[in-house]
Order: sequence, then C-alpha cells, then structure tokens
Amino acid sequence: MFGFSIKNKIIDGIVEQEAASIIFALPTLSGFPNDEEAIHRCPDFSRPVTGLGLGPLFPKPYAKKLEPGNYWLKQHSYQFRLKEKKNNQELYYIGIAGKQTMFINKSETSQQDFRIDFWPFDSKDISDAYPHQIDIHSILDKEFNVVYTVYSSRFLHGKYKPPVSQNYFADGLIQIYKHNESLLDHPEIQLGFIQNNNRILDYIHQHSKVVD
Repeated sequence: MFGFSIKNKIIDGIVEQEAASIIFALPTLSGFPNDEEAIHRCPDFSRPVTGLGLGPLFPKPYAKKLEPGNYWLKQHSYQFRLKEKKNNQELYYIGIAGKQTMFINKSETSQQDFRIDFWPFDSKDISDAYPHQIDIHSILDKEFNVVYTVYSSRFLHGKYKPPVSQNYFADGLIQIYKHNESLLDHPEIQLGFIQNNNRILDYIHQHSKVVD
C-alpha cells in the first residue's frame, strides 16, 4: 500500500520522483515478530500503521557525486554535536531537544551505513512516548536511502508483544537509559538494530529492481 507522500518535481521539463512511502501494519518493521506474511499484506487501516520511506541521496552543492563514508556527517554535519566517545564509537546530539543519534558503519555484520535516532528514556516523564519510537535512516544503495520507525513493546500488542525472555532490542534501548547507561556500552542492542535493518534491506532488494 503506497502512501500519499510521493513527491515529484519537474526538472528540465521531465517529472522526476523524489520520494515515496509504503505503508505496513505497525509491528512489521520492528523486528518482532518476524512475520513473513505480514509484509506481503495490505495493512488494516483501522489499526495502527507505519511507513517505509524511500528517497534519493544528494551530493553536496556543486559536487558531481556522493562522497564515500558516513553520508549524514558529511552532508549535514551542522545538525550533529558530539556527546560522548567510547569503544571507538561516537554518540551525537541531534537538534536541540535532547534527541541523540548513533552512526553504524557498513561492516561484515551491517549491510549498509545507518543511524539510530532516539530520545533517551527520562524517568521524570515515564509517560513520554517519544523514547518508544526510534527512527532509523539507512543507506539502501549507493544513491538511495530508506527511513522507518522501530517501536518498543509499548506499541506492540497481543501476539505482537515480545515476552521479556525475547530480549527485544528496542526495549533494551529503553532499559539502558532507565539505568543511566549508554548505548555505546551495549553492542548487543546495537546488533539487534543491525539485524533488523539487514532484514528490511533484504526485503526491499528481494521485491524491487533497478531501472536505468
């Protein structure tokens, strides 16, 4: 099911698509459960839904091609401010509202560079929903990116609600900040996001093709 956020603009008299979103049932992109059938079904719009956004990456002004390496730090460095550095990794503030981001580099375990944007859990405001919605920005291919949201178990119900024994990675991120720890100290939580992102990229590649 395609969303209505498809954007087009006219370039040299030709209409070029800039971005699109595909709508799924809310639990589909959150890693639990790994419901192979859900991703093939149209969502029930009487229930919560989520979007998978796809769009192009753009080089710096006057550059003819994208620079290799961390796209977001190279293109939008003004948005990020270093918070802490540990274990050869870095955590940044993004914007001015306390939101943080961690960059995961392409590696043997991660198919592509991506970033995890999140609001740390605040024990002074346990009703705040923002820490339970983690935004992921991932490179899809050399010139495209994908954006989606991972939800904690607060938003997952019934058969979609992970048991405590599942060690669900999005819930793990909440627990880290409940105990005043840092994501940089928890590679197992990072791995959960990596594996989830790999599954989503696999799905996109399996159900799409590049058209010149």
